[in-house]
Formats: sequence, structure tokens, C-alpha cells
Amino acid sequence: FAAPCGLYCGACSIRAAYNRKDVELLKAMADGVSLYLGHTVEVSDMACRGCLSDTLAAPCRECKIRDCAFSKGITRCSECNDFPCELVTSFNNDGLPHHSEVLKNIRRQKEVGVERWIAEQDKRWRCPGCSAETDWYAGECPECDRTLAGAF
Repeated sequence: FAAPCGLYCGACSIRAAYNRKDVELLKAMADGVSLYLGHTVEVSDMACRGCLSDTLAAPCRECKIRDCAFSKGITRCSECNDFPCELVTSFNNDGLPHHSEVLKNIRRQKEVGVERWIAEQDKRWRCPGCSAETDWYAGECPECDRTLAGAF
């Protein structure tokens, strides 16, 4: 779940809605992604199992950071000698709250290693009450309805 760009796919709101089969939320997200990408995105384009899987949502399929990493023969920016570059810095600063953590996340991956970072993120993005997976923008746990402090 360590995306090339430094996001944690385990907390991705698109992936969470897809896993819950929340078609209404996926439709709303597809509309938002359409605006972000500049072309129409359908609900069927929102299926995702993580950026390193074979099932990618539209924004991940069109990700320039992912393409850049793969073109260099690496999996993620934390492995890149050119980090931090303009591409990932611009992504970090594009105004989307969850993107604003990628530089910090990549630096943490370099410091402690990707596996430990994934374990930290897995713990961070679980409900403190029932340990269910939550996502970046969840205001409450999808399992126990506990109010979440959330990061964004």
C-alpha cells in the first residue's frame, strides 16, 4: 500500500468506497476526479486495489509520478536519487489535503524503511475503537460509527 508518490493506499478514500461497494460515494468521487483530471470519469473507472496492483482507479492509472518511478526502474519516490523533484513537490502542494503529506511520507520511508512506514500508516488509519480500516476523509468509522479525529 505504499504508493510511488508517498501516499498510503490503505487509507485511500476511493479504495475504501470501492471495497464497501458504496456506489453513491464512488459517483461523487468520480465527478470530483473528472474535474481534477479534466475529463469524464465513470464509476467503473474507480475500481482500485492500490497503486501497485493491477486494478487502478483513474487518477492512479494516469499518475505521472507512478509513470516516472516505473520509467526509472524503481517502485517509489523514496528510492529515487532525484527526490525531491518538481513533480512530487507540485503534487504535495496542489491543494488536496491528503497530497500535502507526500514529502513528509517519503522522507519517513527513507528514514525507517518502507515496511515500517506501512506498519505505522496501517496503525494510523485504523479506528481506535474497533480497528476497522478508515480513510483520509472519514469522519466516522464505517464499522462502529465512532467519531474519528481524522487527519483532514
